[in-house]
Amino acid sequence: MARQYYHLGLIRWPFPVVPDREYCTFIADRQQLRSDVAALLTTLSRRDTSSIHLFWAWFGAGKTHTLFYLANQATMINKRSDNNILYTVYSEFPKAARSYLDLYRSFMANFDMDAMIEAFLEVATCEDSTRLRRNLTLASPDLVSALQAIVTGTPQDQVTATRWLRAESLPISEFRKVGISQKLSSSEEATRILRALIELLIVAARCQGHPGCRVLWMLDEFQRIEQMGARVRDEINTGLHSTFNACPNGLSLFLSFSGRPQSNSLPPWFSRELRDRIGRTKVIILPPMLPEEALGFVKDILTQLRVPELVQLPSYFPFREETCKVIIEETRKKEELKPRAIMHAFNAVLQEADPKIEAKEIDTISPEFAKHILAEYVVPKEDEEN
Repeated sequence: MARQYYHLGLIRWPFPVVPDREYCTFIADRQQLRSDVAALLTTLSRRDTSSIHLFWAWFGAGKTHTLFYLANQATMINKRSDNNILYTVYSEFPKAARSYLDLYRSFMANFDMDAMIEAFLEVATCEDSTRLRRNLTLASPDLVSALQAIVTGTPQDQVTATRWLRAESLPISEFRKVGISQKLSSSEEATRILRALIELLIVAARCQGHPGCRVLWMLDEFQRIEQMGARVRDEINTGLHSTFNACPNGLSLFLSFSGRPQSNSLPPWFSRELRDRIGRTKVIILPPMLPEEALGFVKDILTQLRVPELVQLPSYFPFREETCKVIIEETRKKEELKPRAIMHAFNAVLQEADPKIEAKEIDTISPEFAKHILAEYVVPKEDEEN
């Protein structure tokens, strides 16, 4: 526990501007969203077939936090041996993407290499190891060499092989030192390797007594594809569609994007083929909040982060309930009540009050104090948000 916030009655700072995956262990107020995530994860942990899911949210409505929460909940599910193992990979759509290969790079840069090493070692003693090794070789002749170097090579060999797997650019002479004959440089090869790695993880999970496994690729900020040229958009859509087709089992794509959701319509930058694969999946939408929802949101945050021995403190401490209502109303006058906007406003007030509470100059944060701070609060225009 961070003792520096004990005077606030909190175990850590309650209003971070940027989500931290380690701390995204709860969703404040939004009960329906929690239920949707729980139901979705339960389904994915019990079936094999691949799927595509969409998260569509206003800018600042909490989609990244929700994805991190989903990943943390998946980790909890993995403690049960009767379900599929869920591997979560969070990556952002690259701002300067030129092809699907750049999305593959973002995936591999965030993939748990230890999980892949453990899977490779696990299948080495399985009855299915010969067939799997053959499939890995068919996917890419260099893939087995890379995995072998990562598992048993020198530290330098491991780094080189990992960089190949991540499609990084090195002189071909460096790759050949570990038995790799050519660079990983095409979207088609990236698709084959992803398919082979998912099969590796599935076989390893079955060797461990699980029904199988599922890789949850959470691709955030997918709206950036709109800024790409038509050729790049088509190539990326084709790459995602091809990867999904190549992995009939064990893969779930979570495409997360910002913008104002439209009823019964998807953004135009989804290709016809990808739309067909998406089908009639439920779109999880994160809209702005009503004032009473925003109040519950703040209360839940403070309750979750309360120092255990100080649970008797008032629910909104170090704020007063009337102060929270004032901050929410002042925020609503300037912008929609989205989680990011609420966090910014409460953060601005609390960071000014923090040293005064610690010095015992004030006991709690009054409405007047909050109004004074927020009078100087700068709100960016919506088209400046990202």
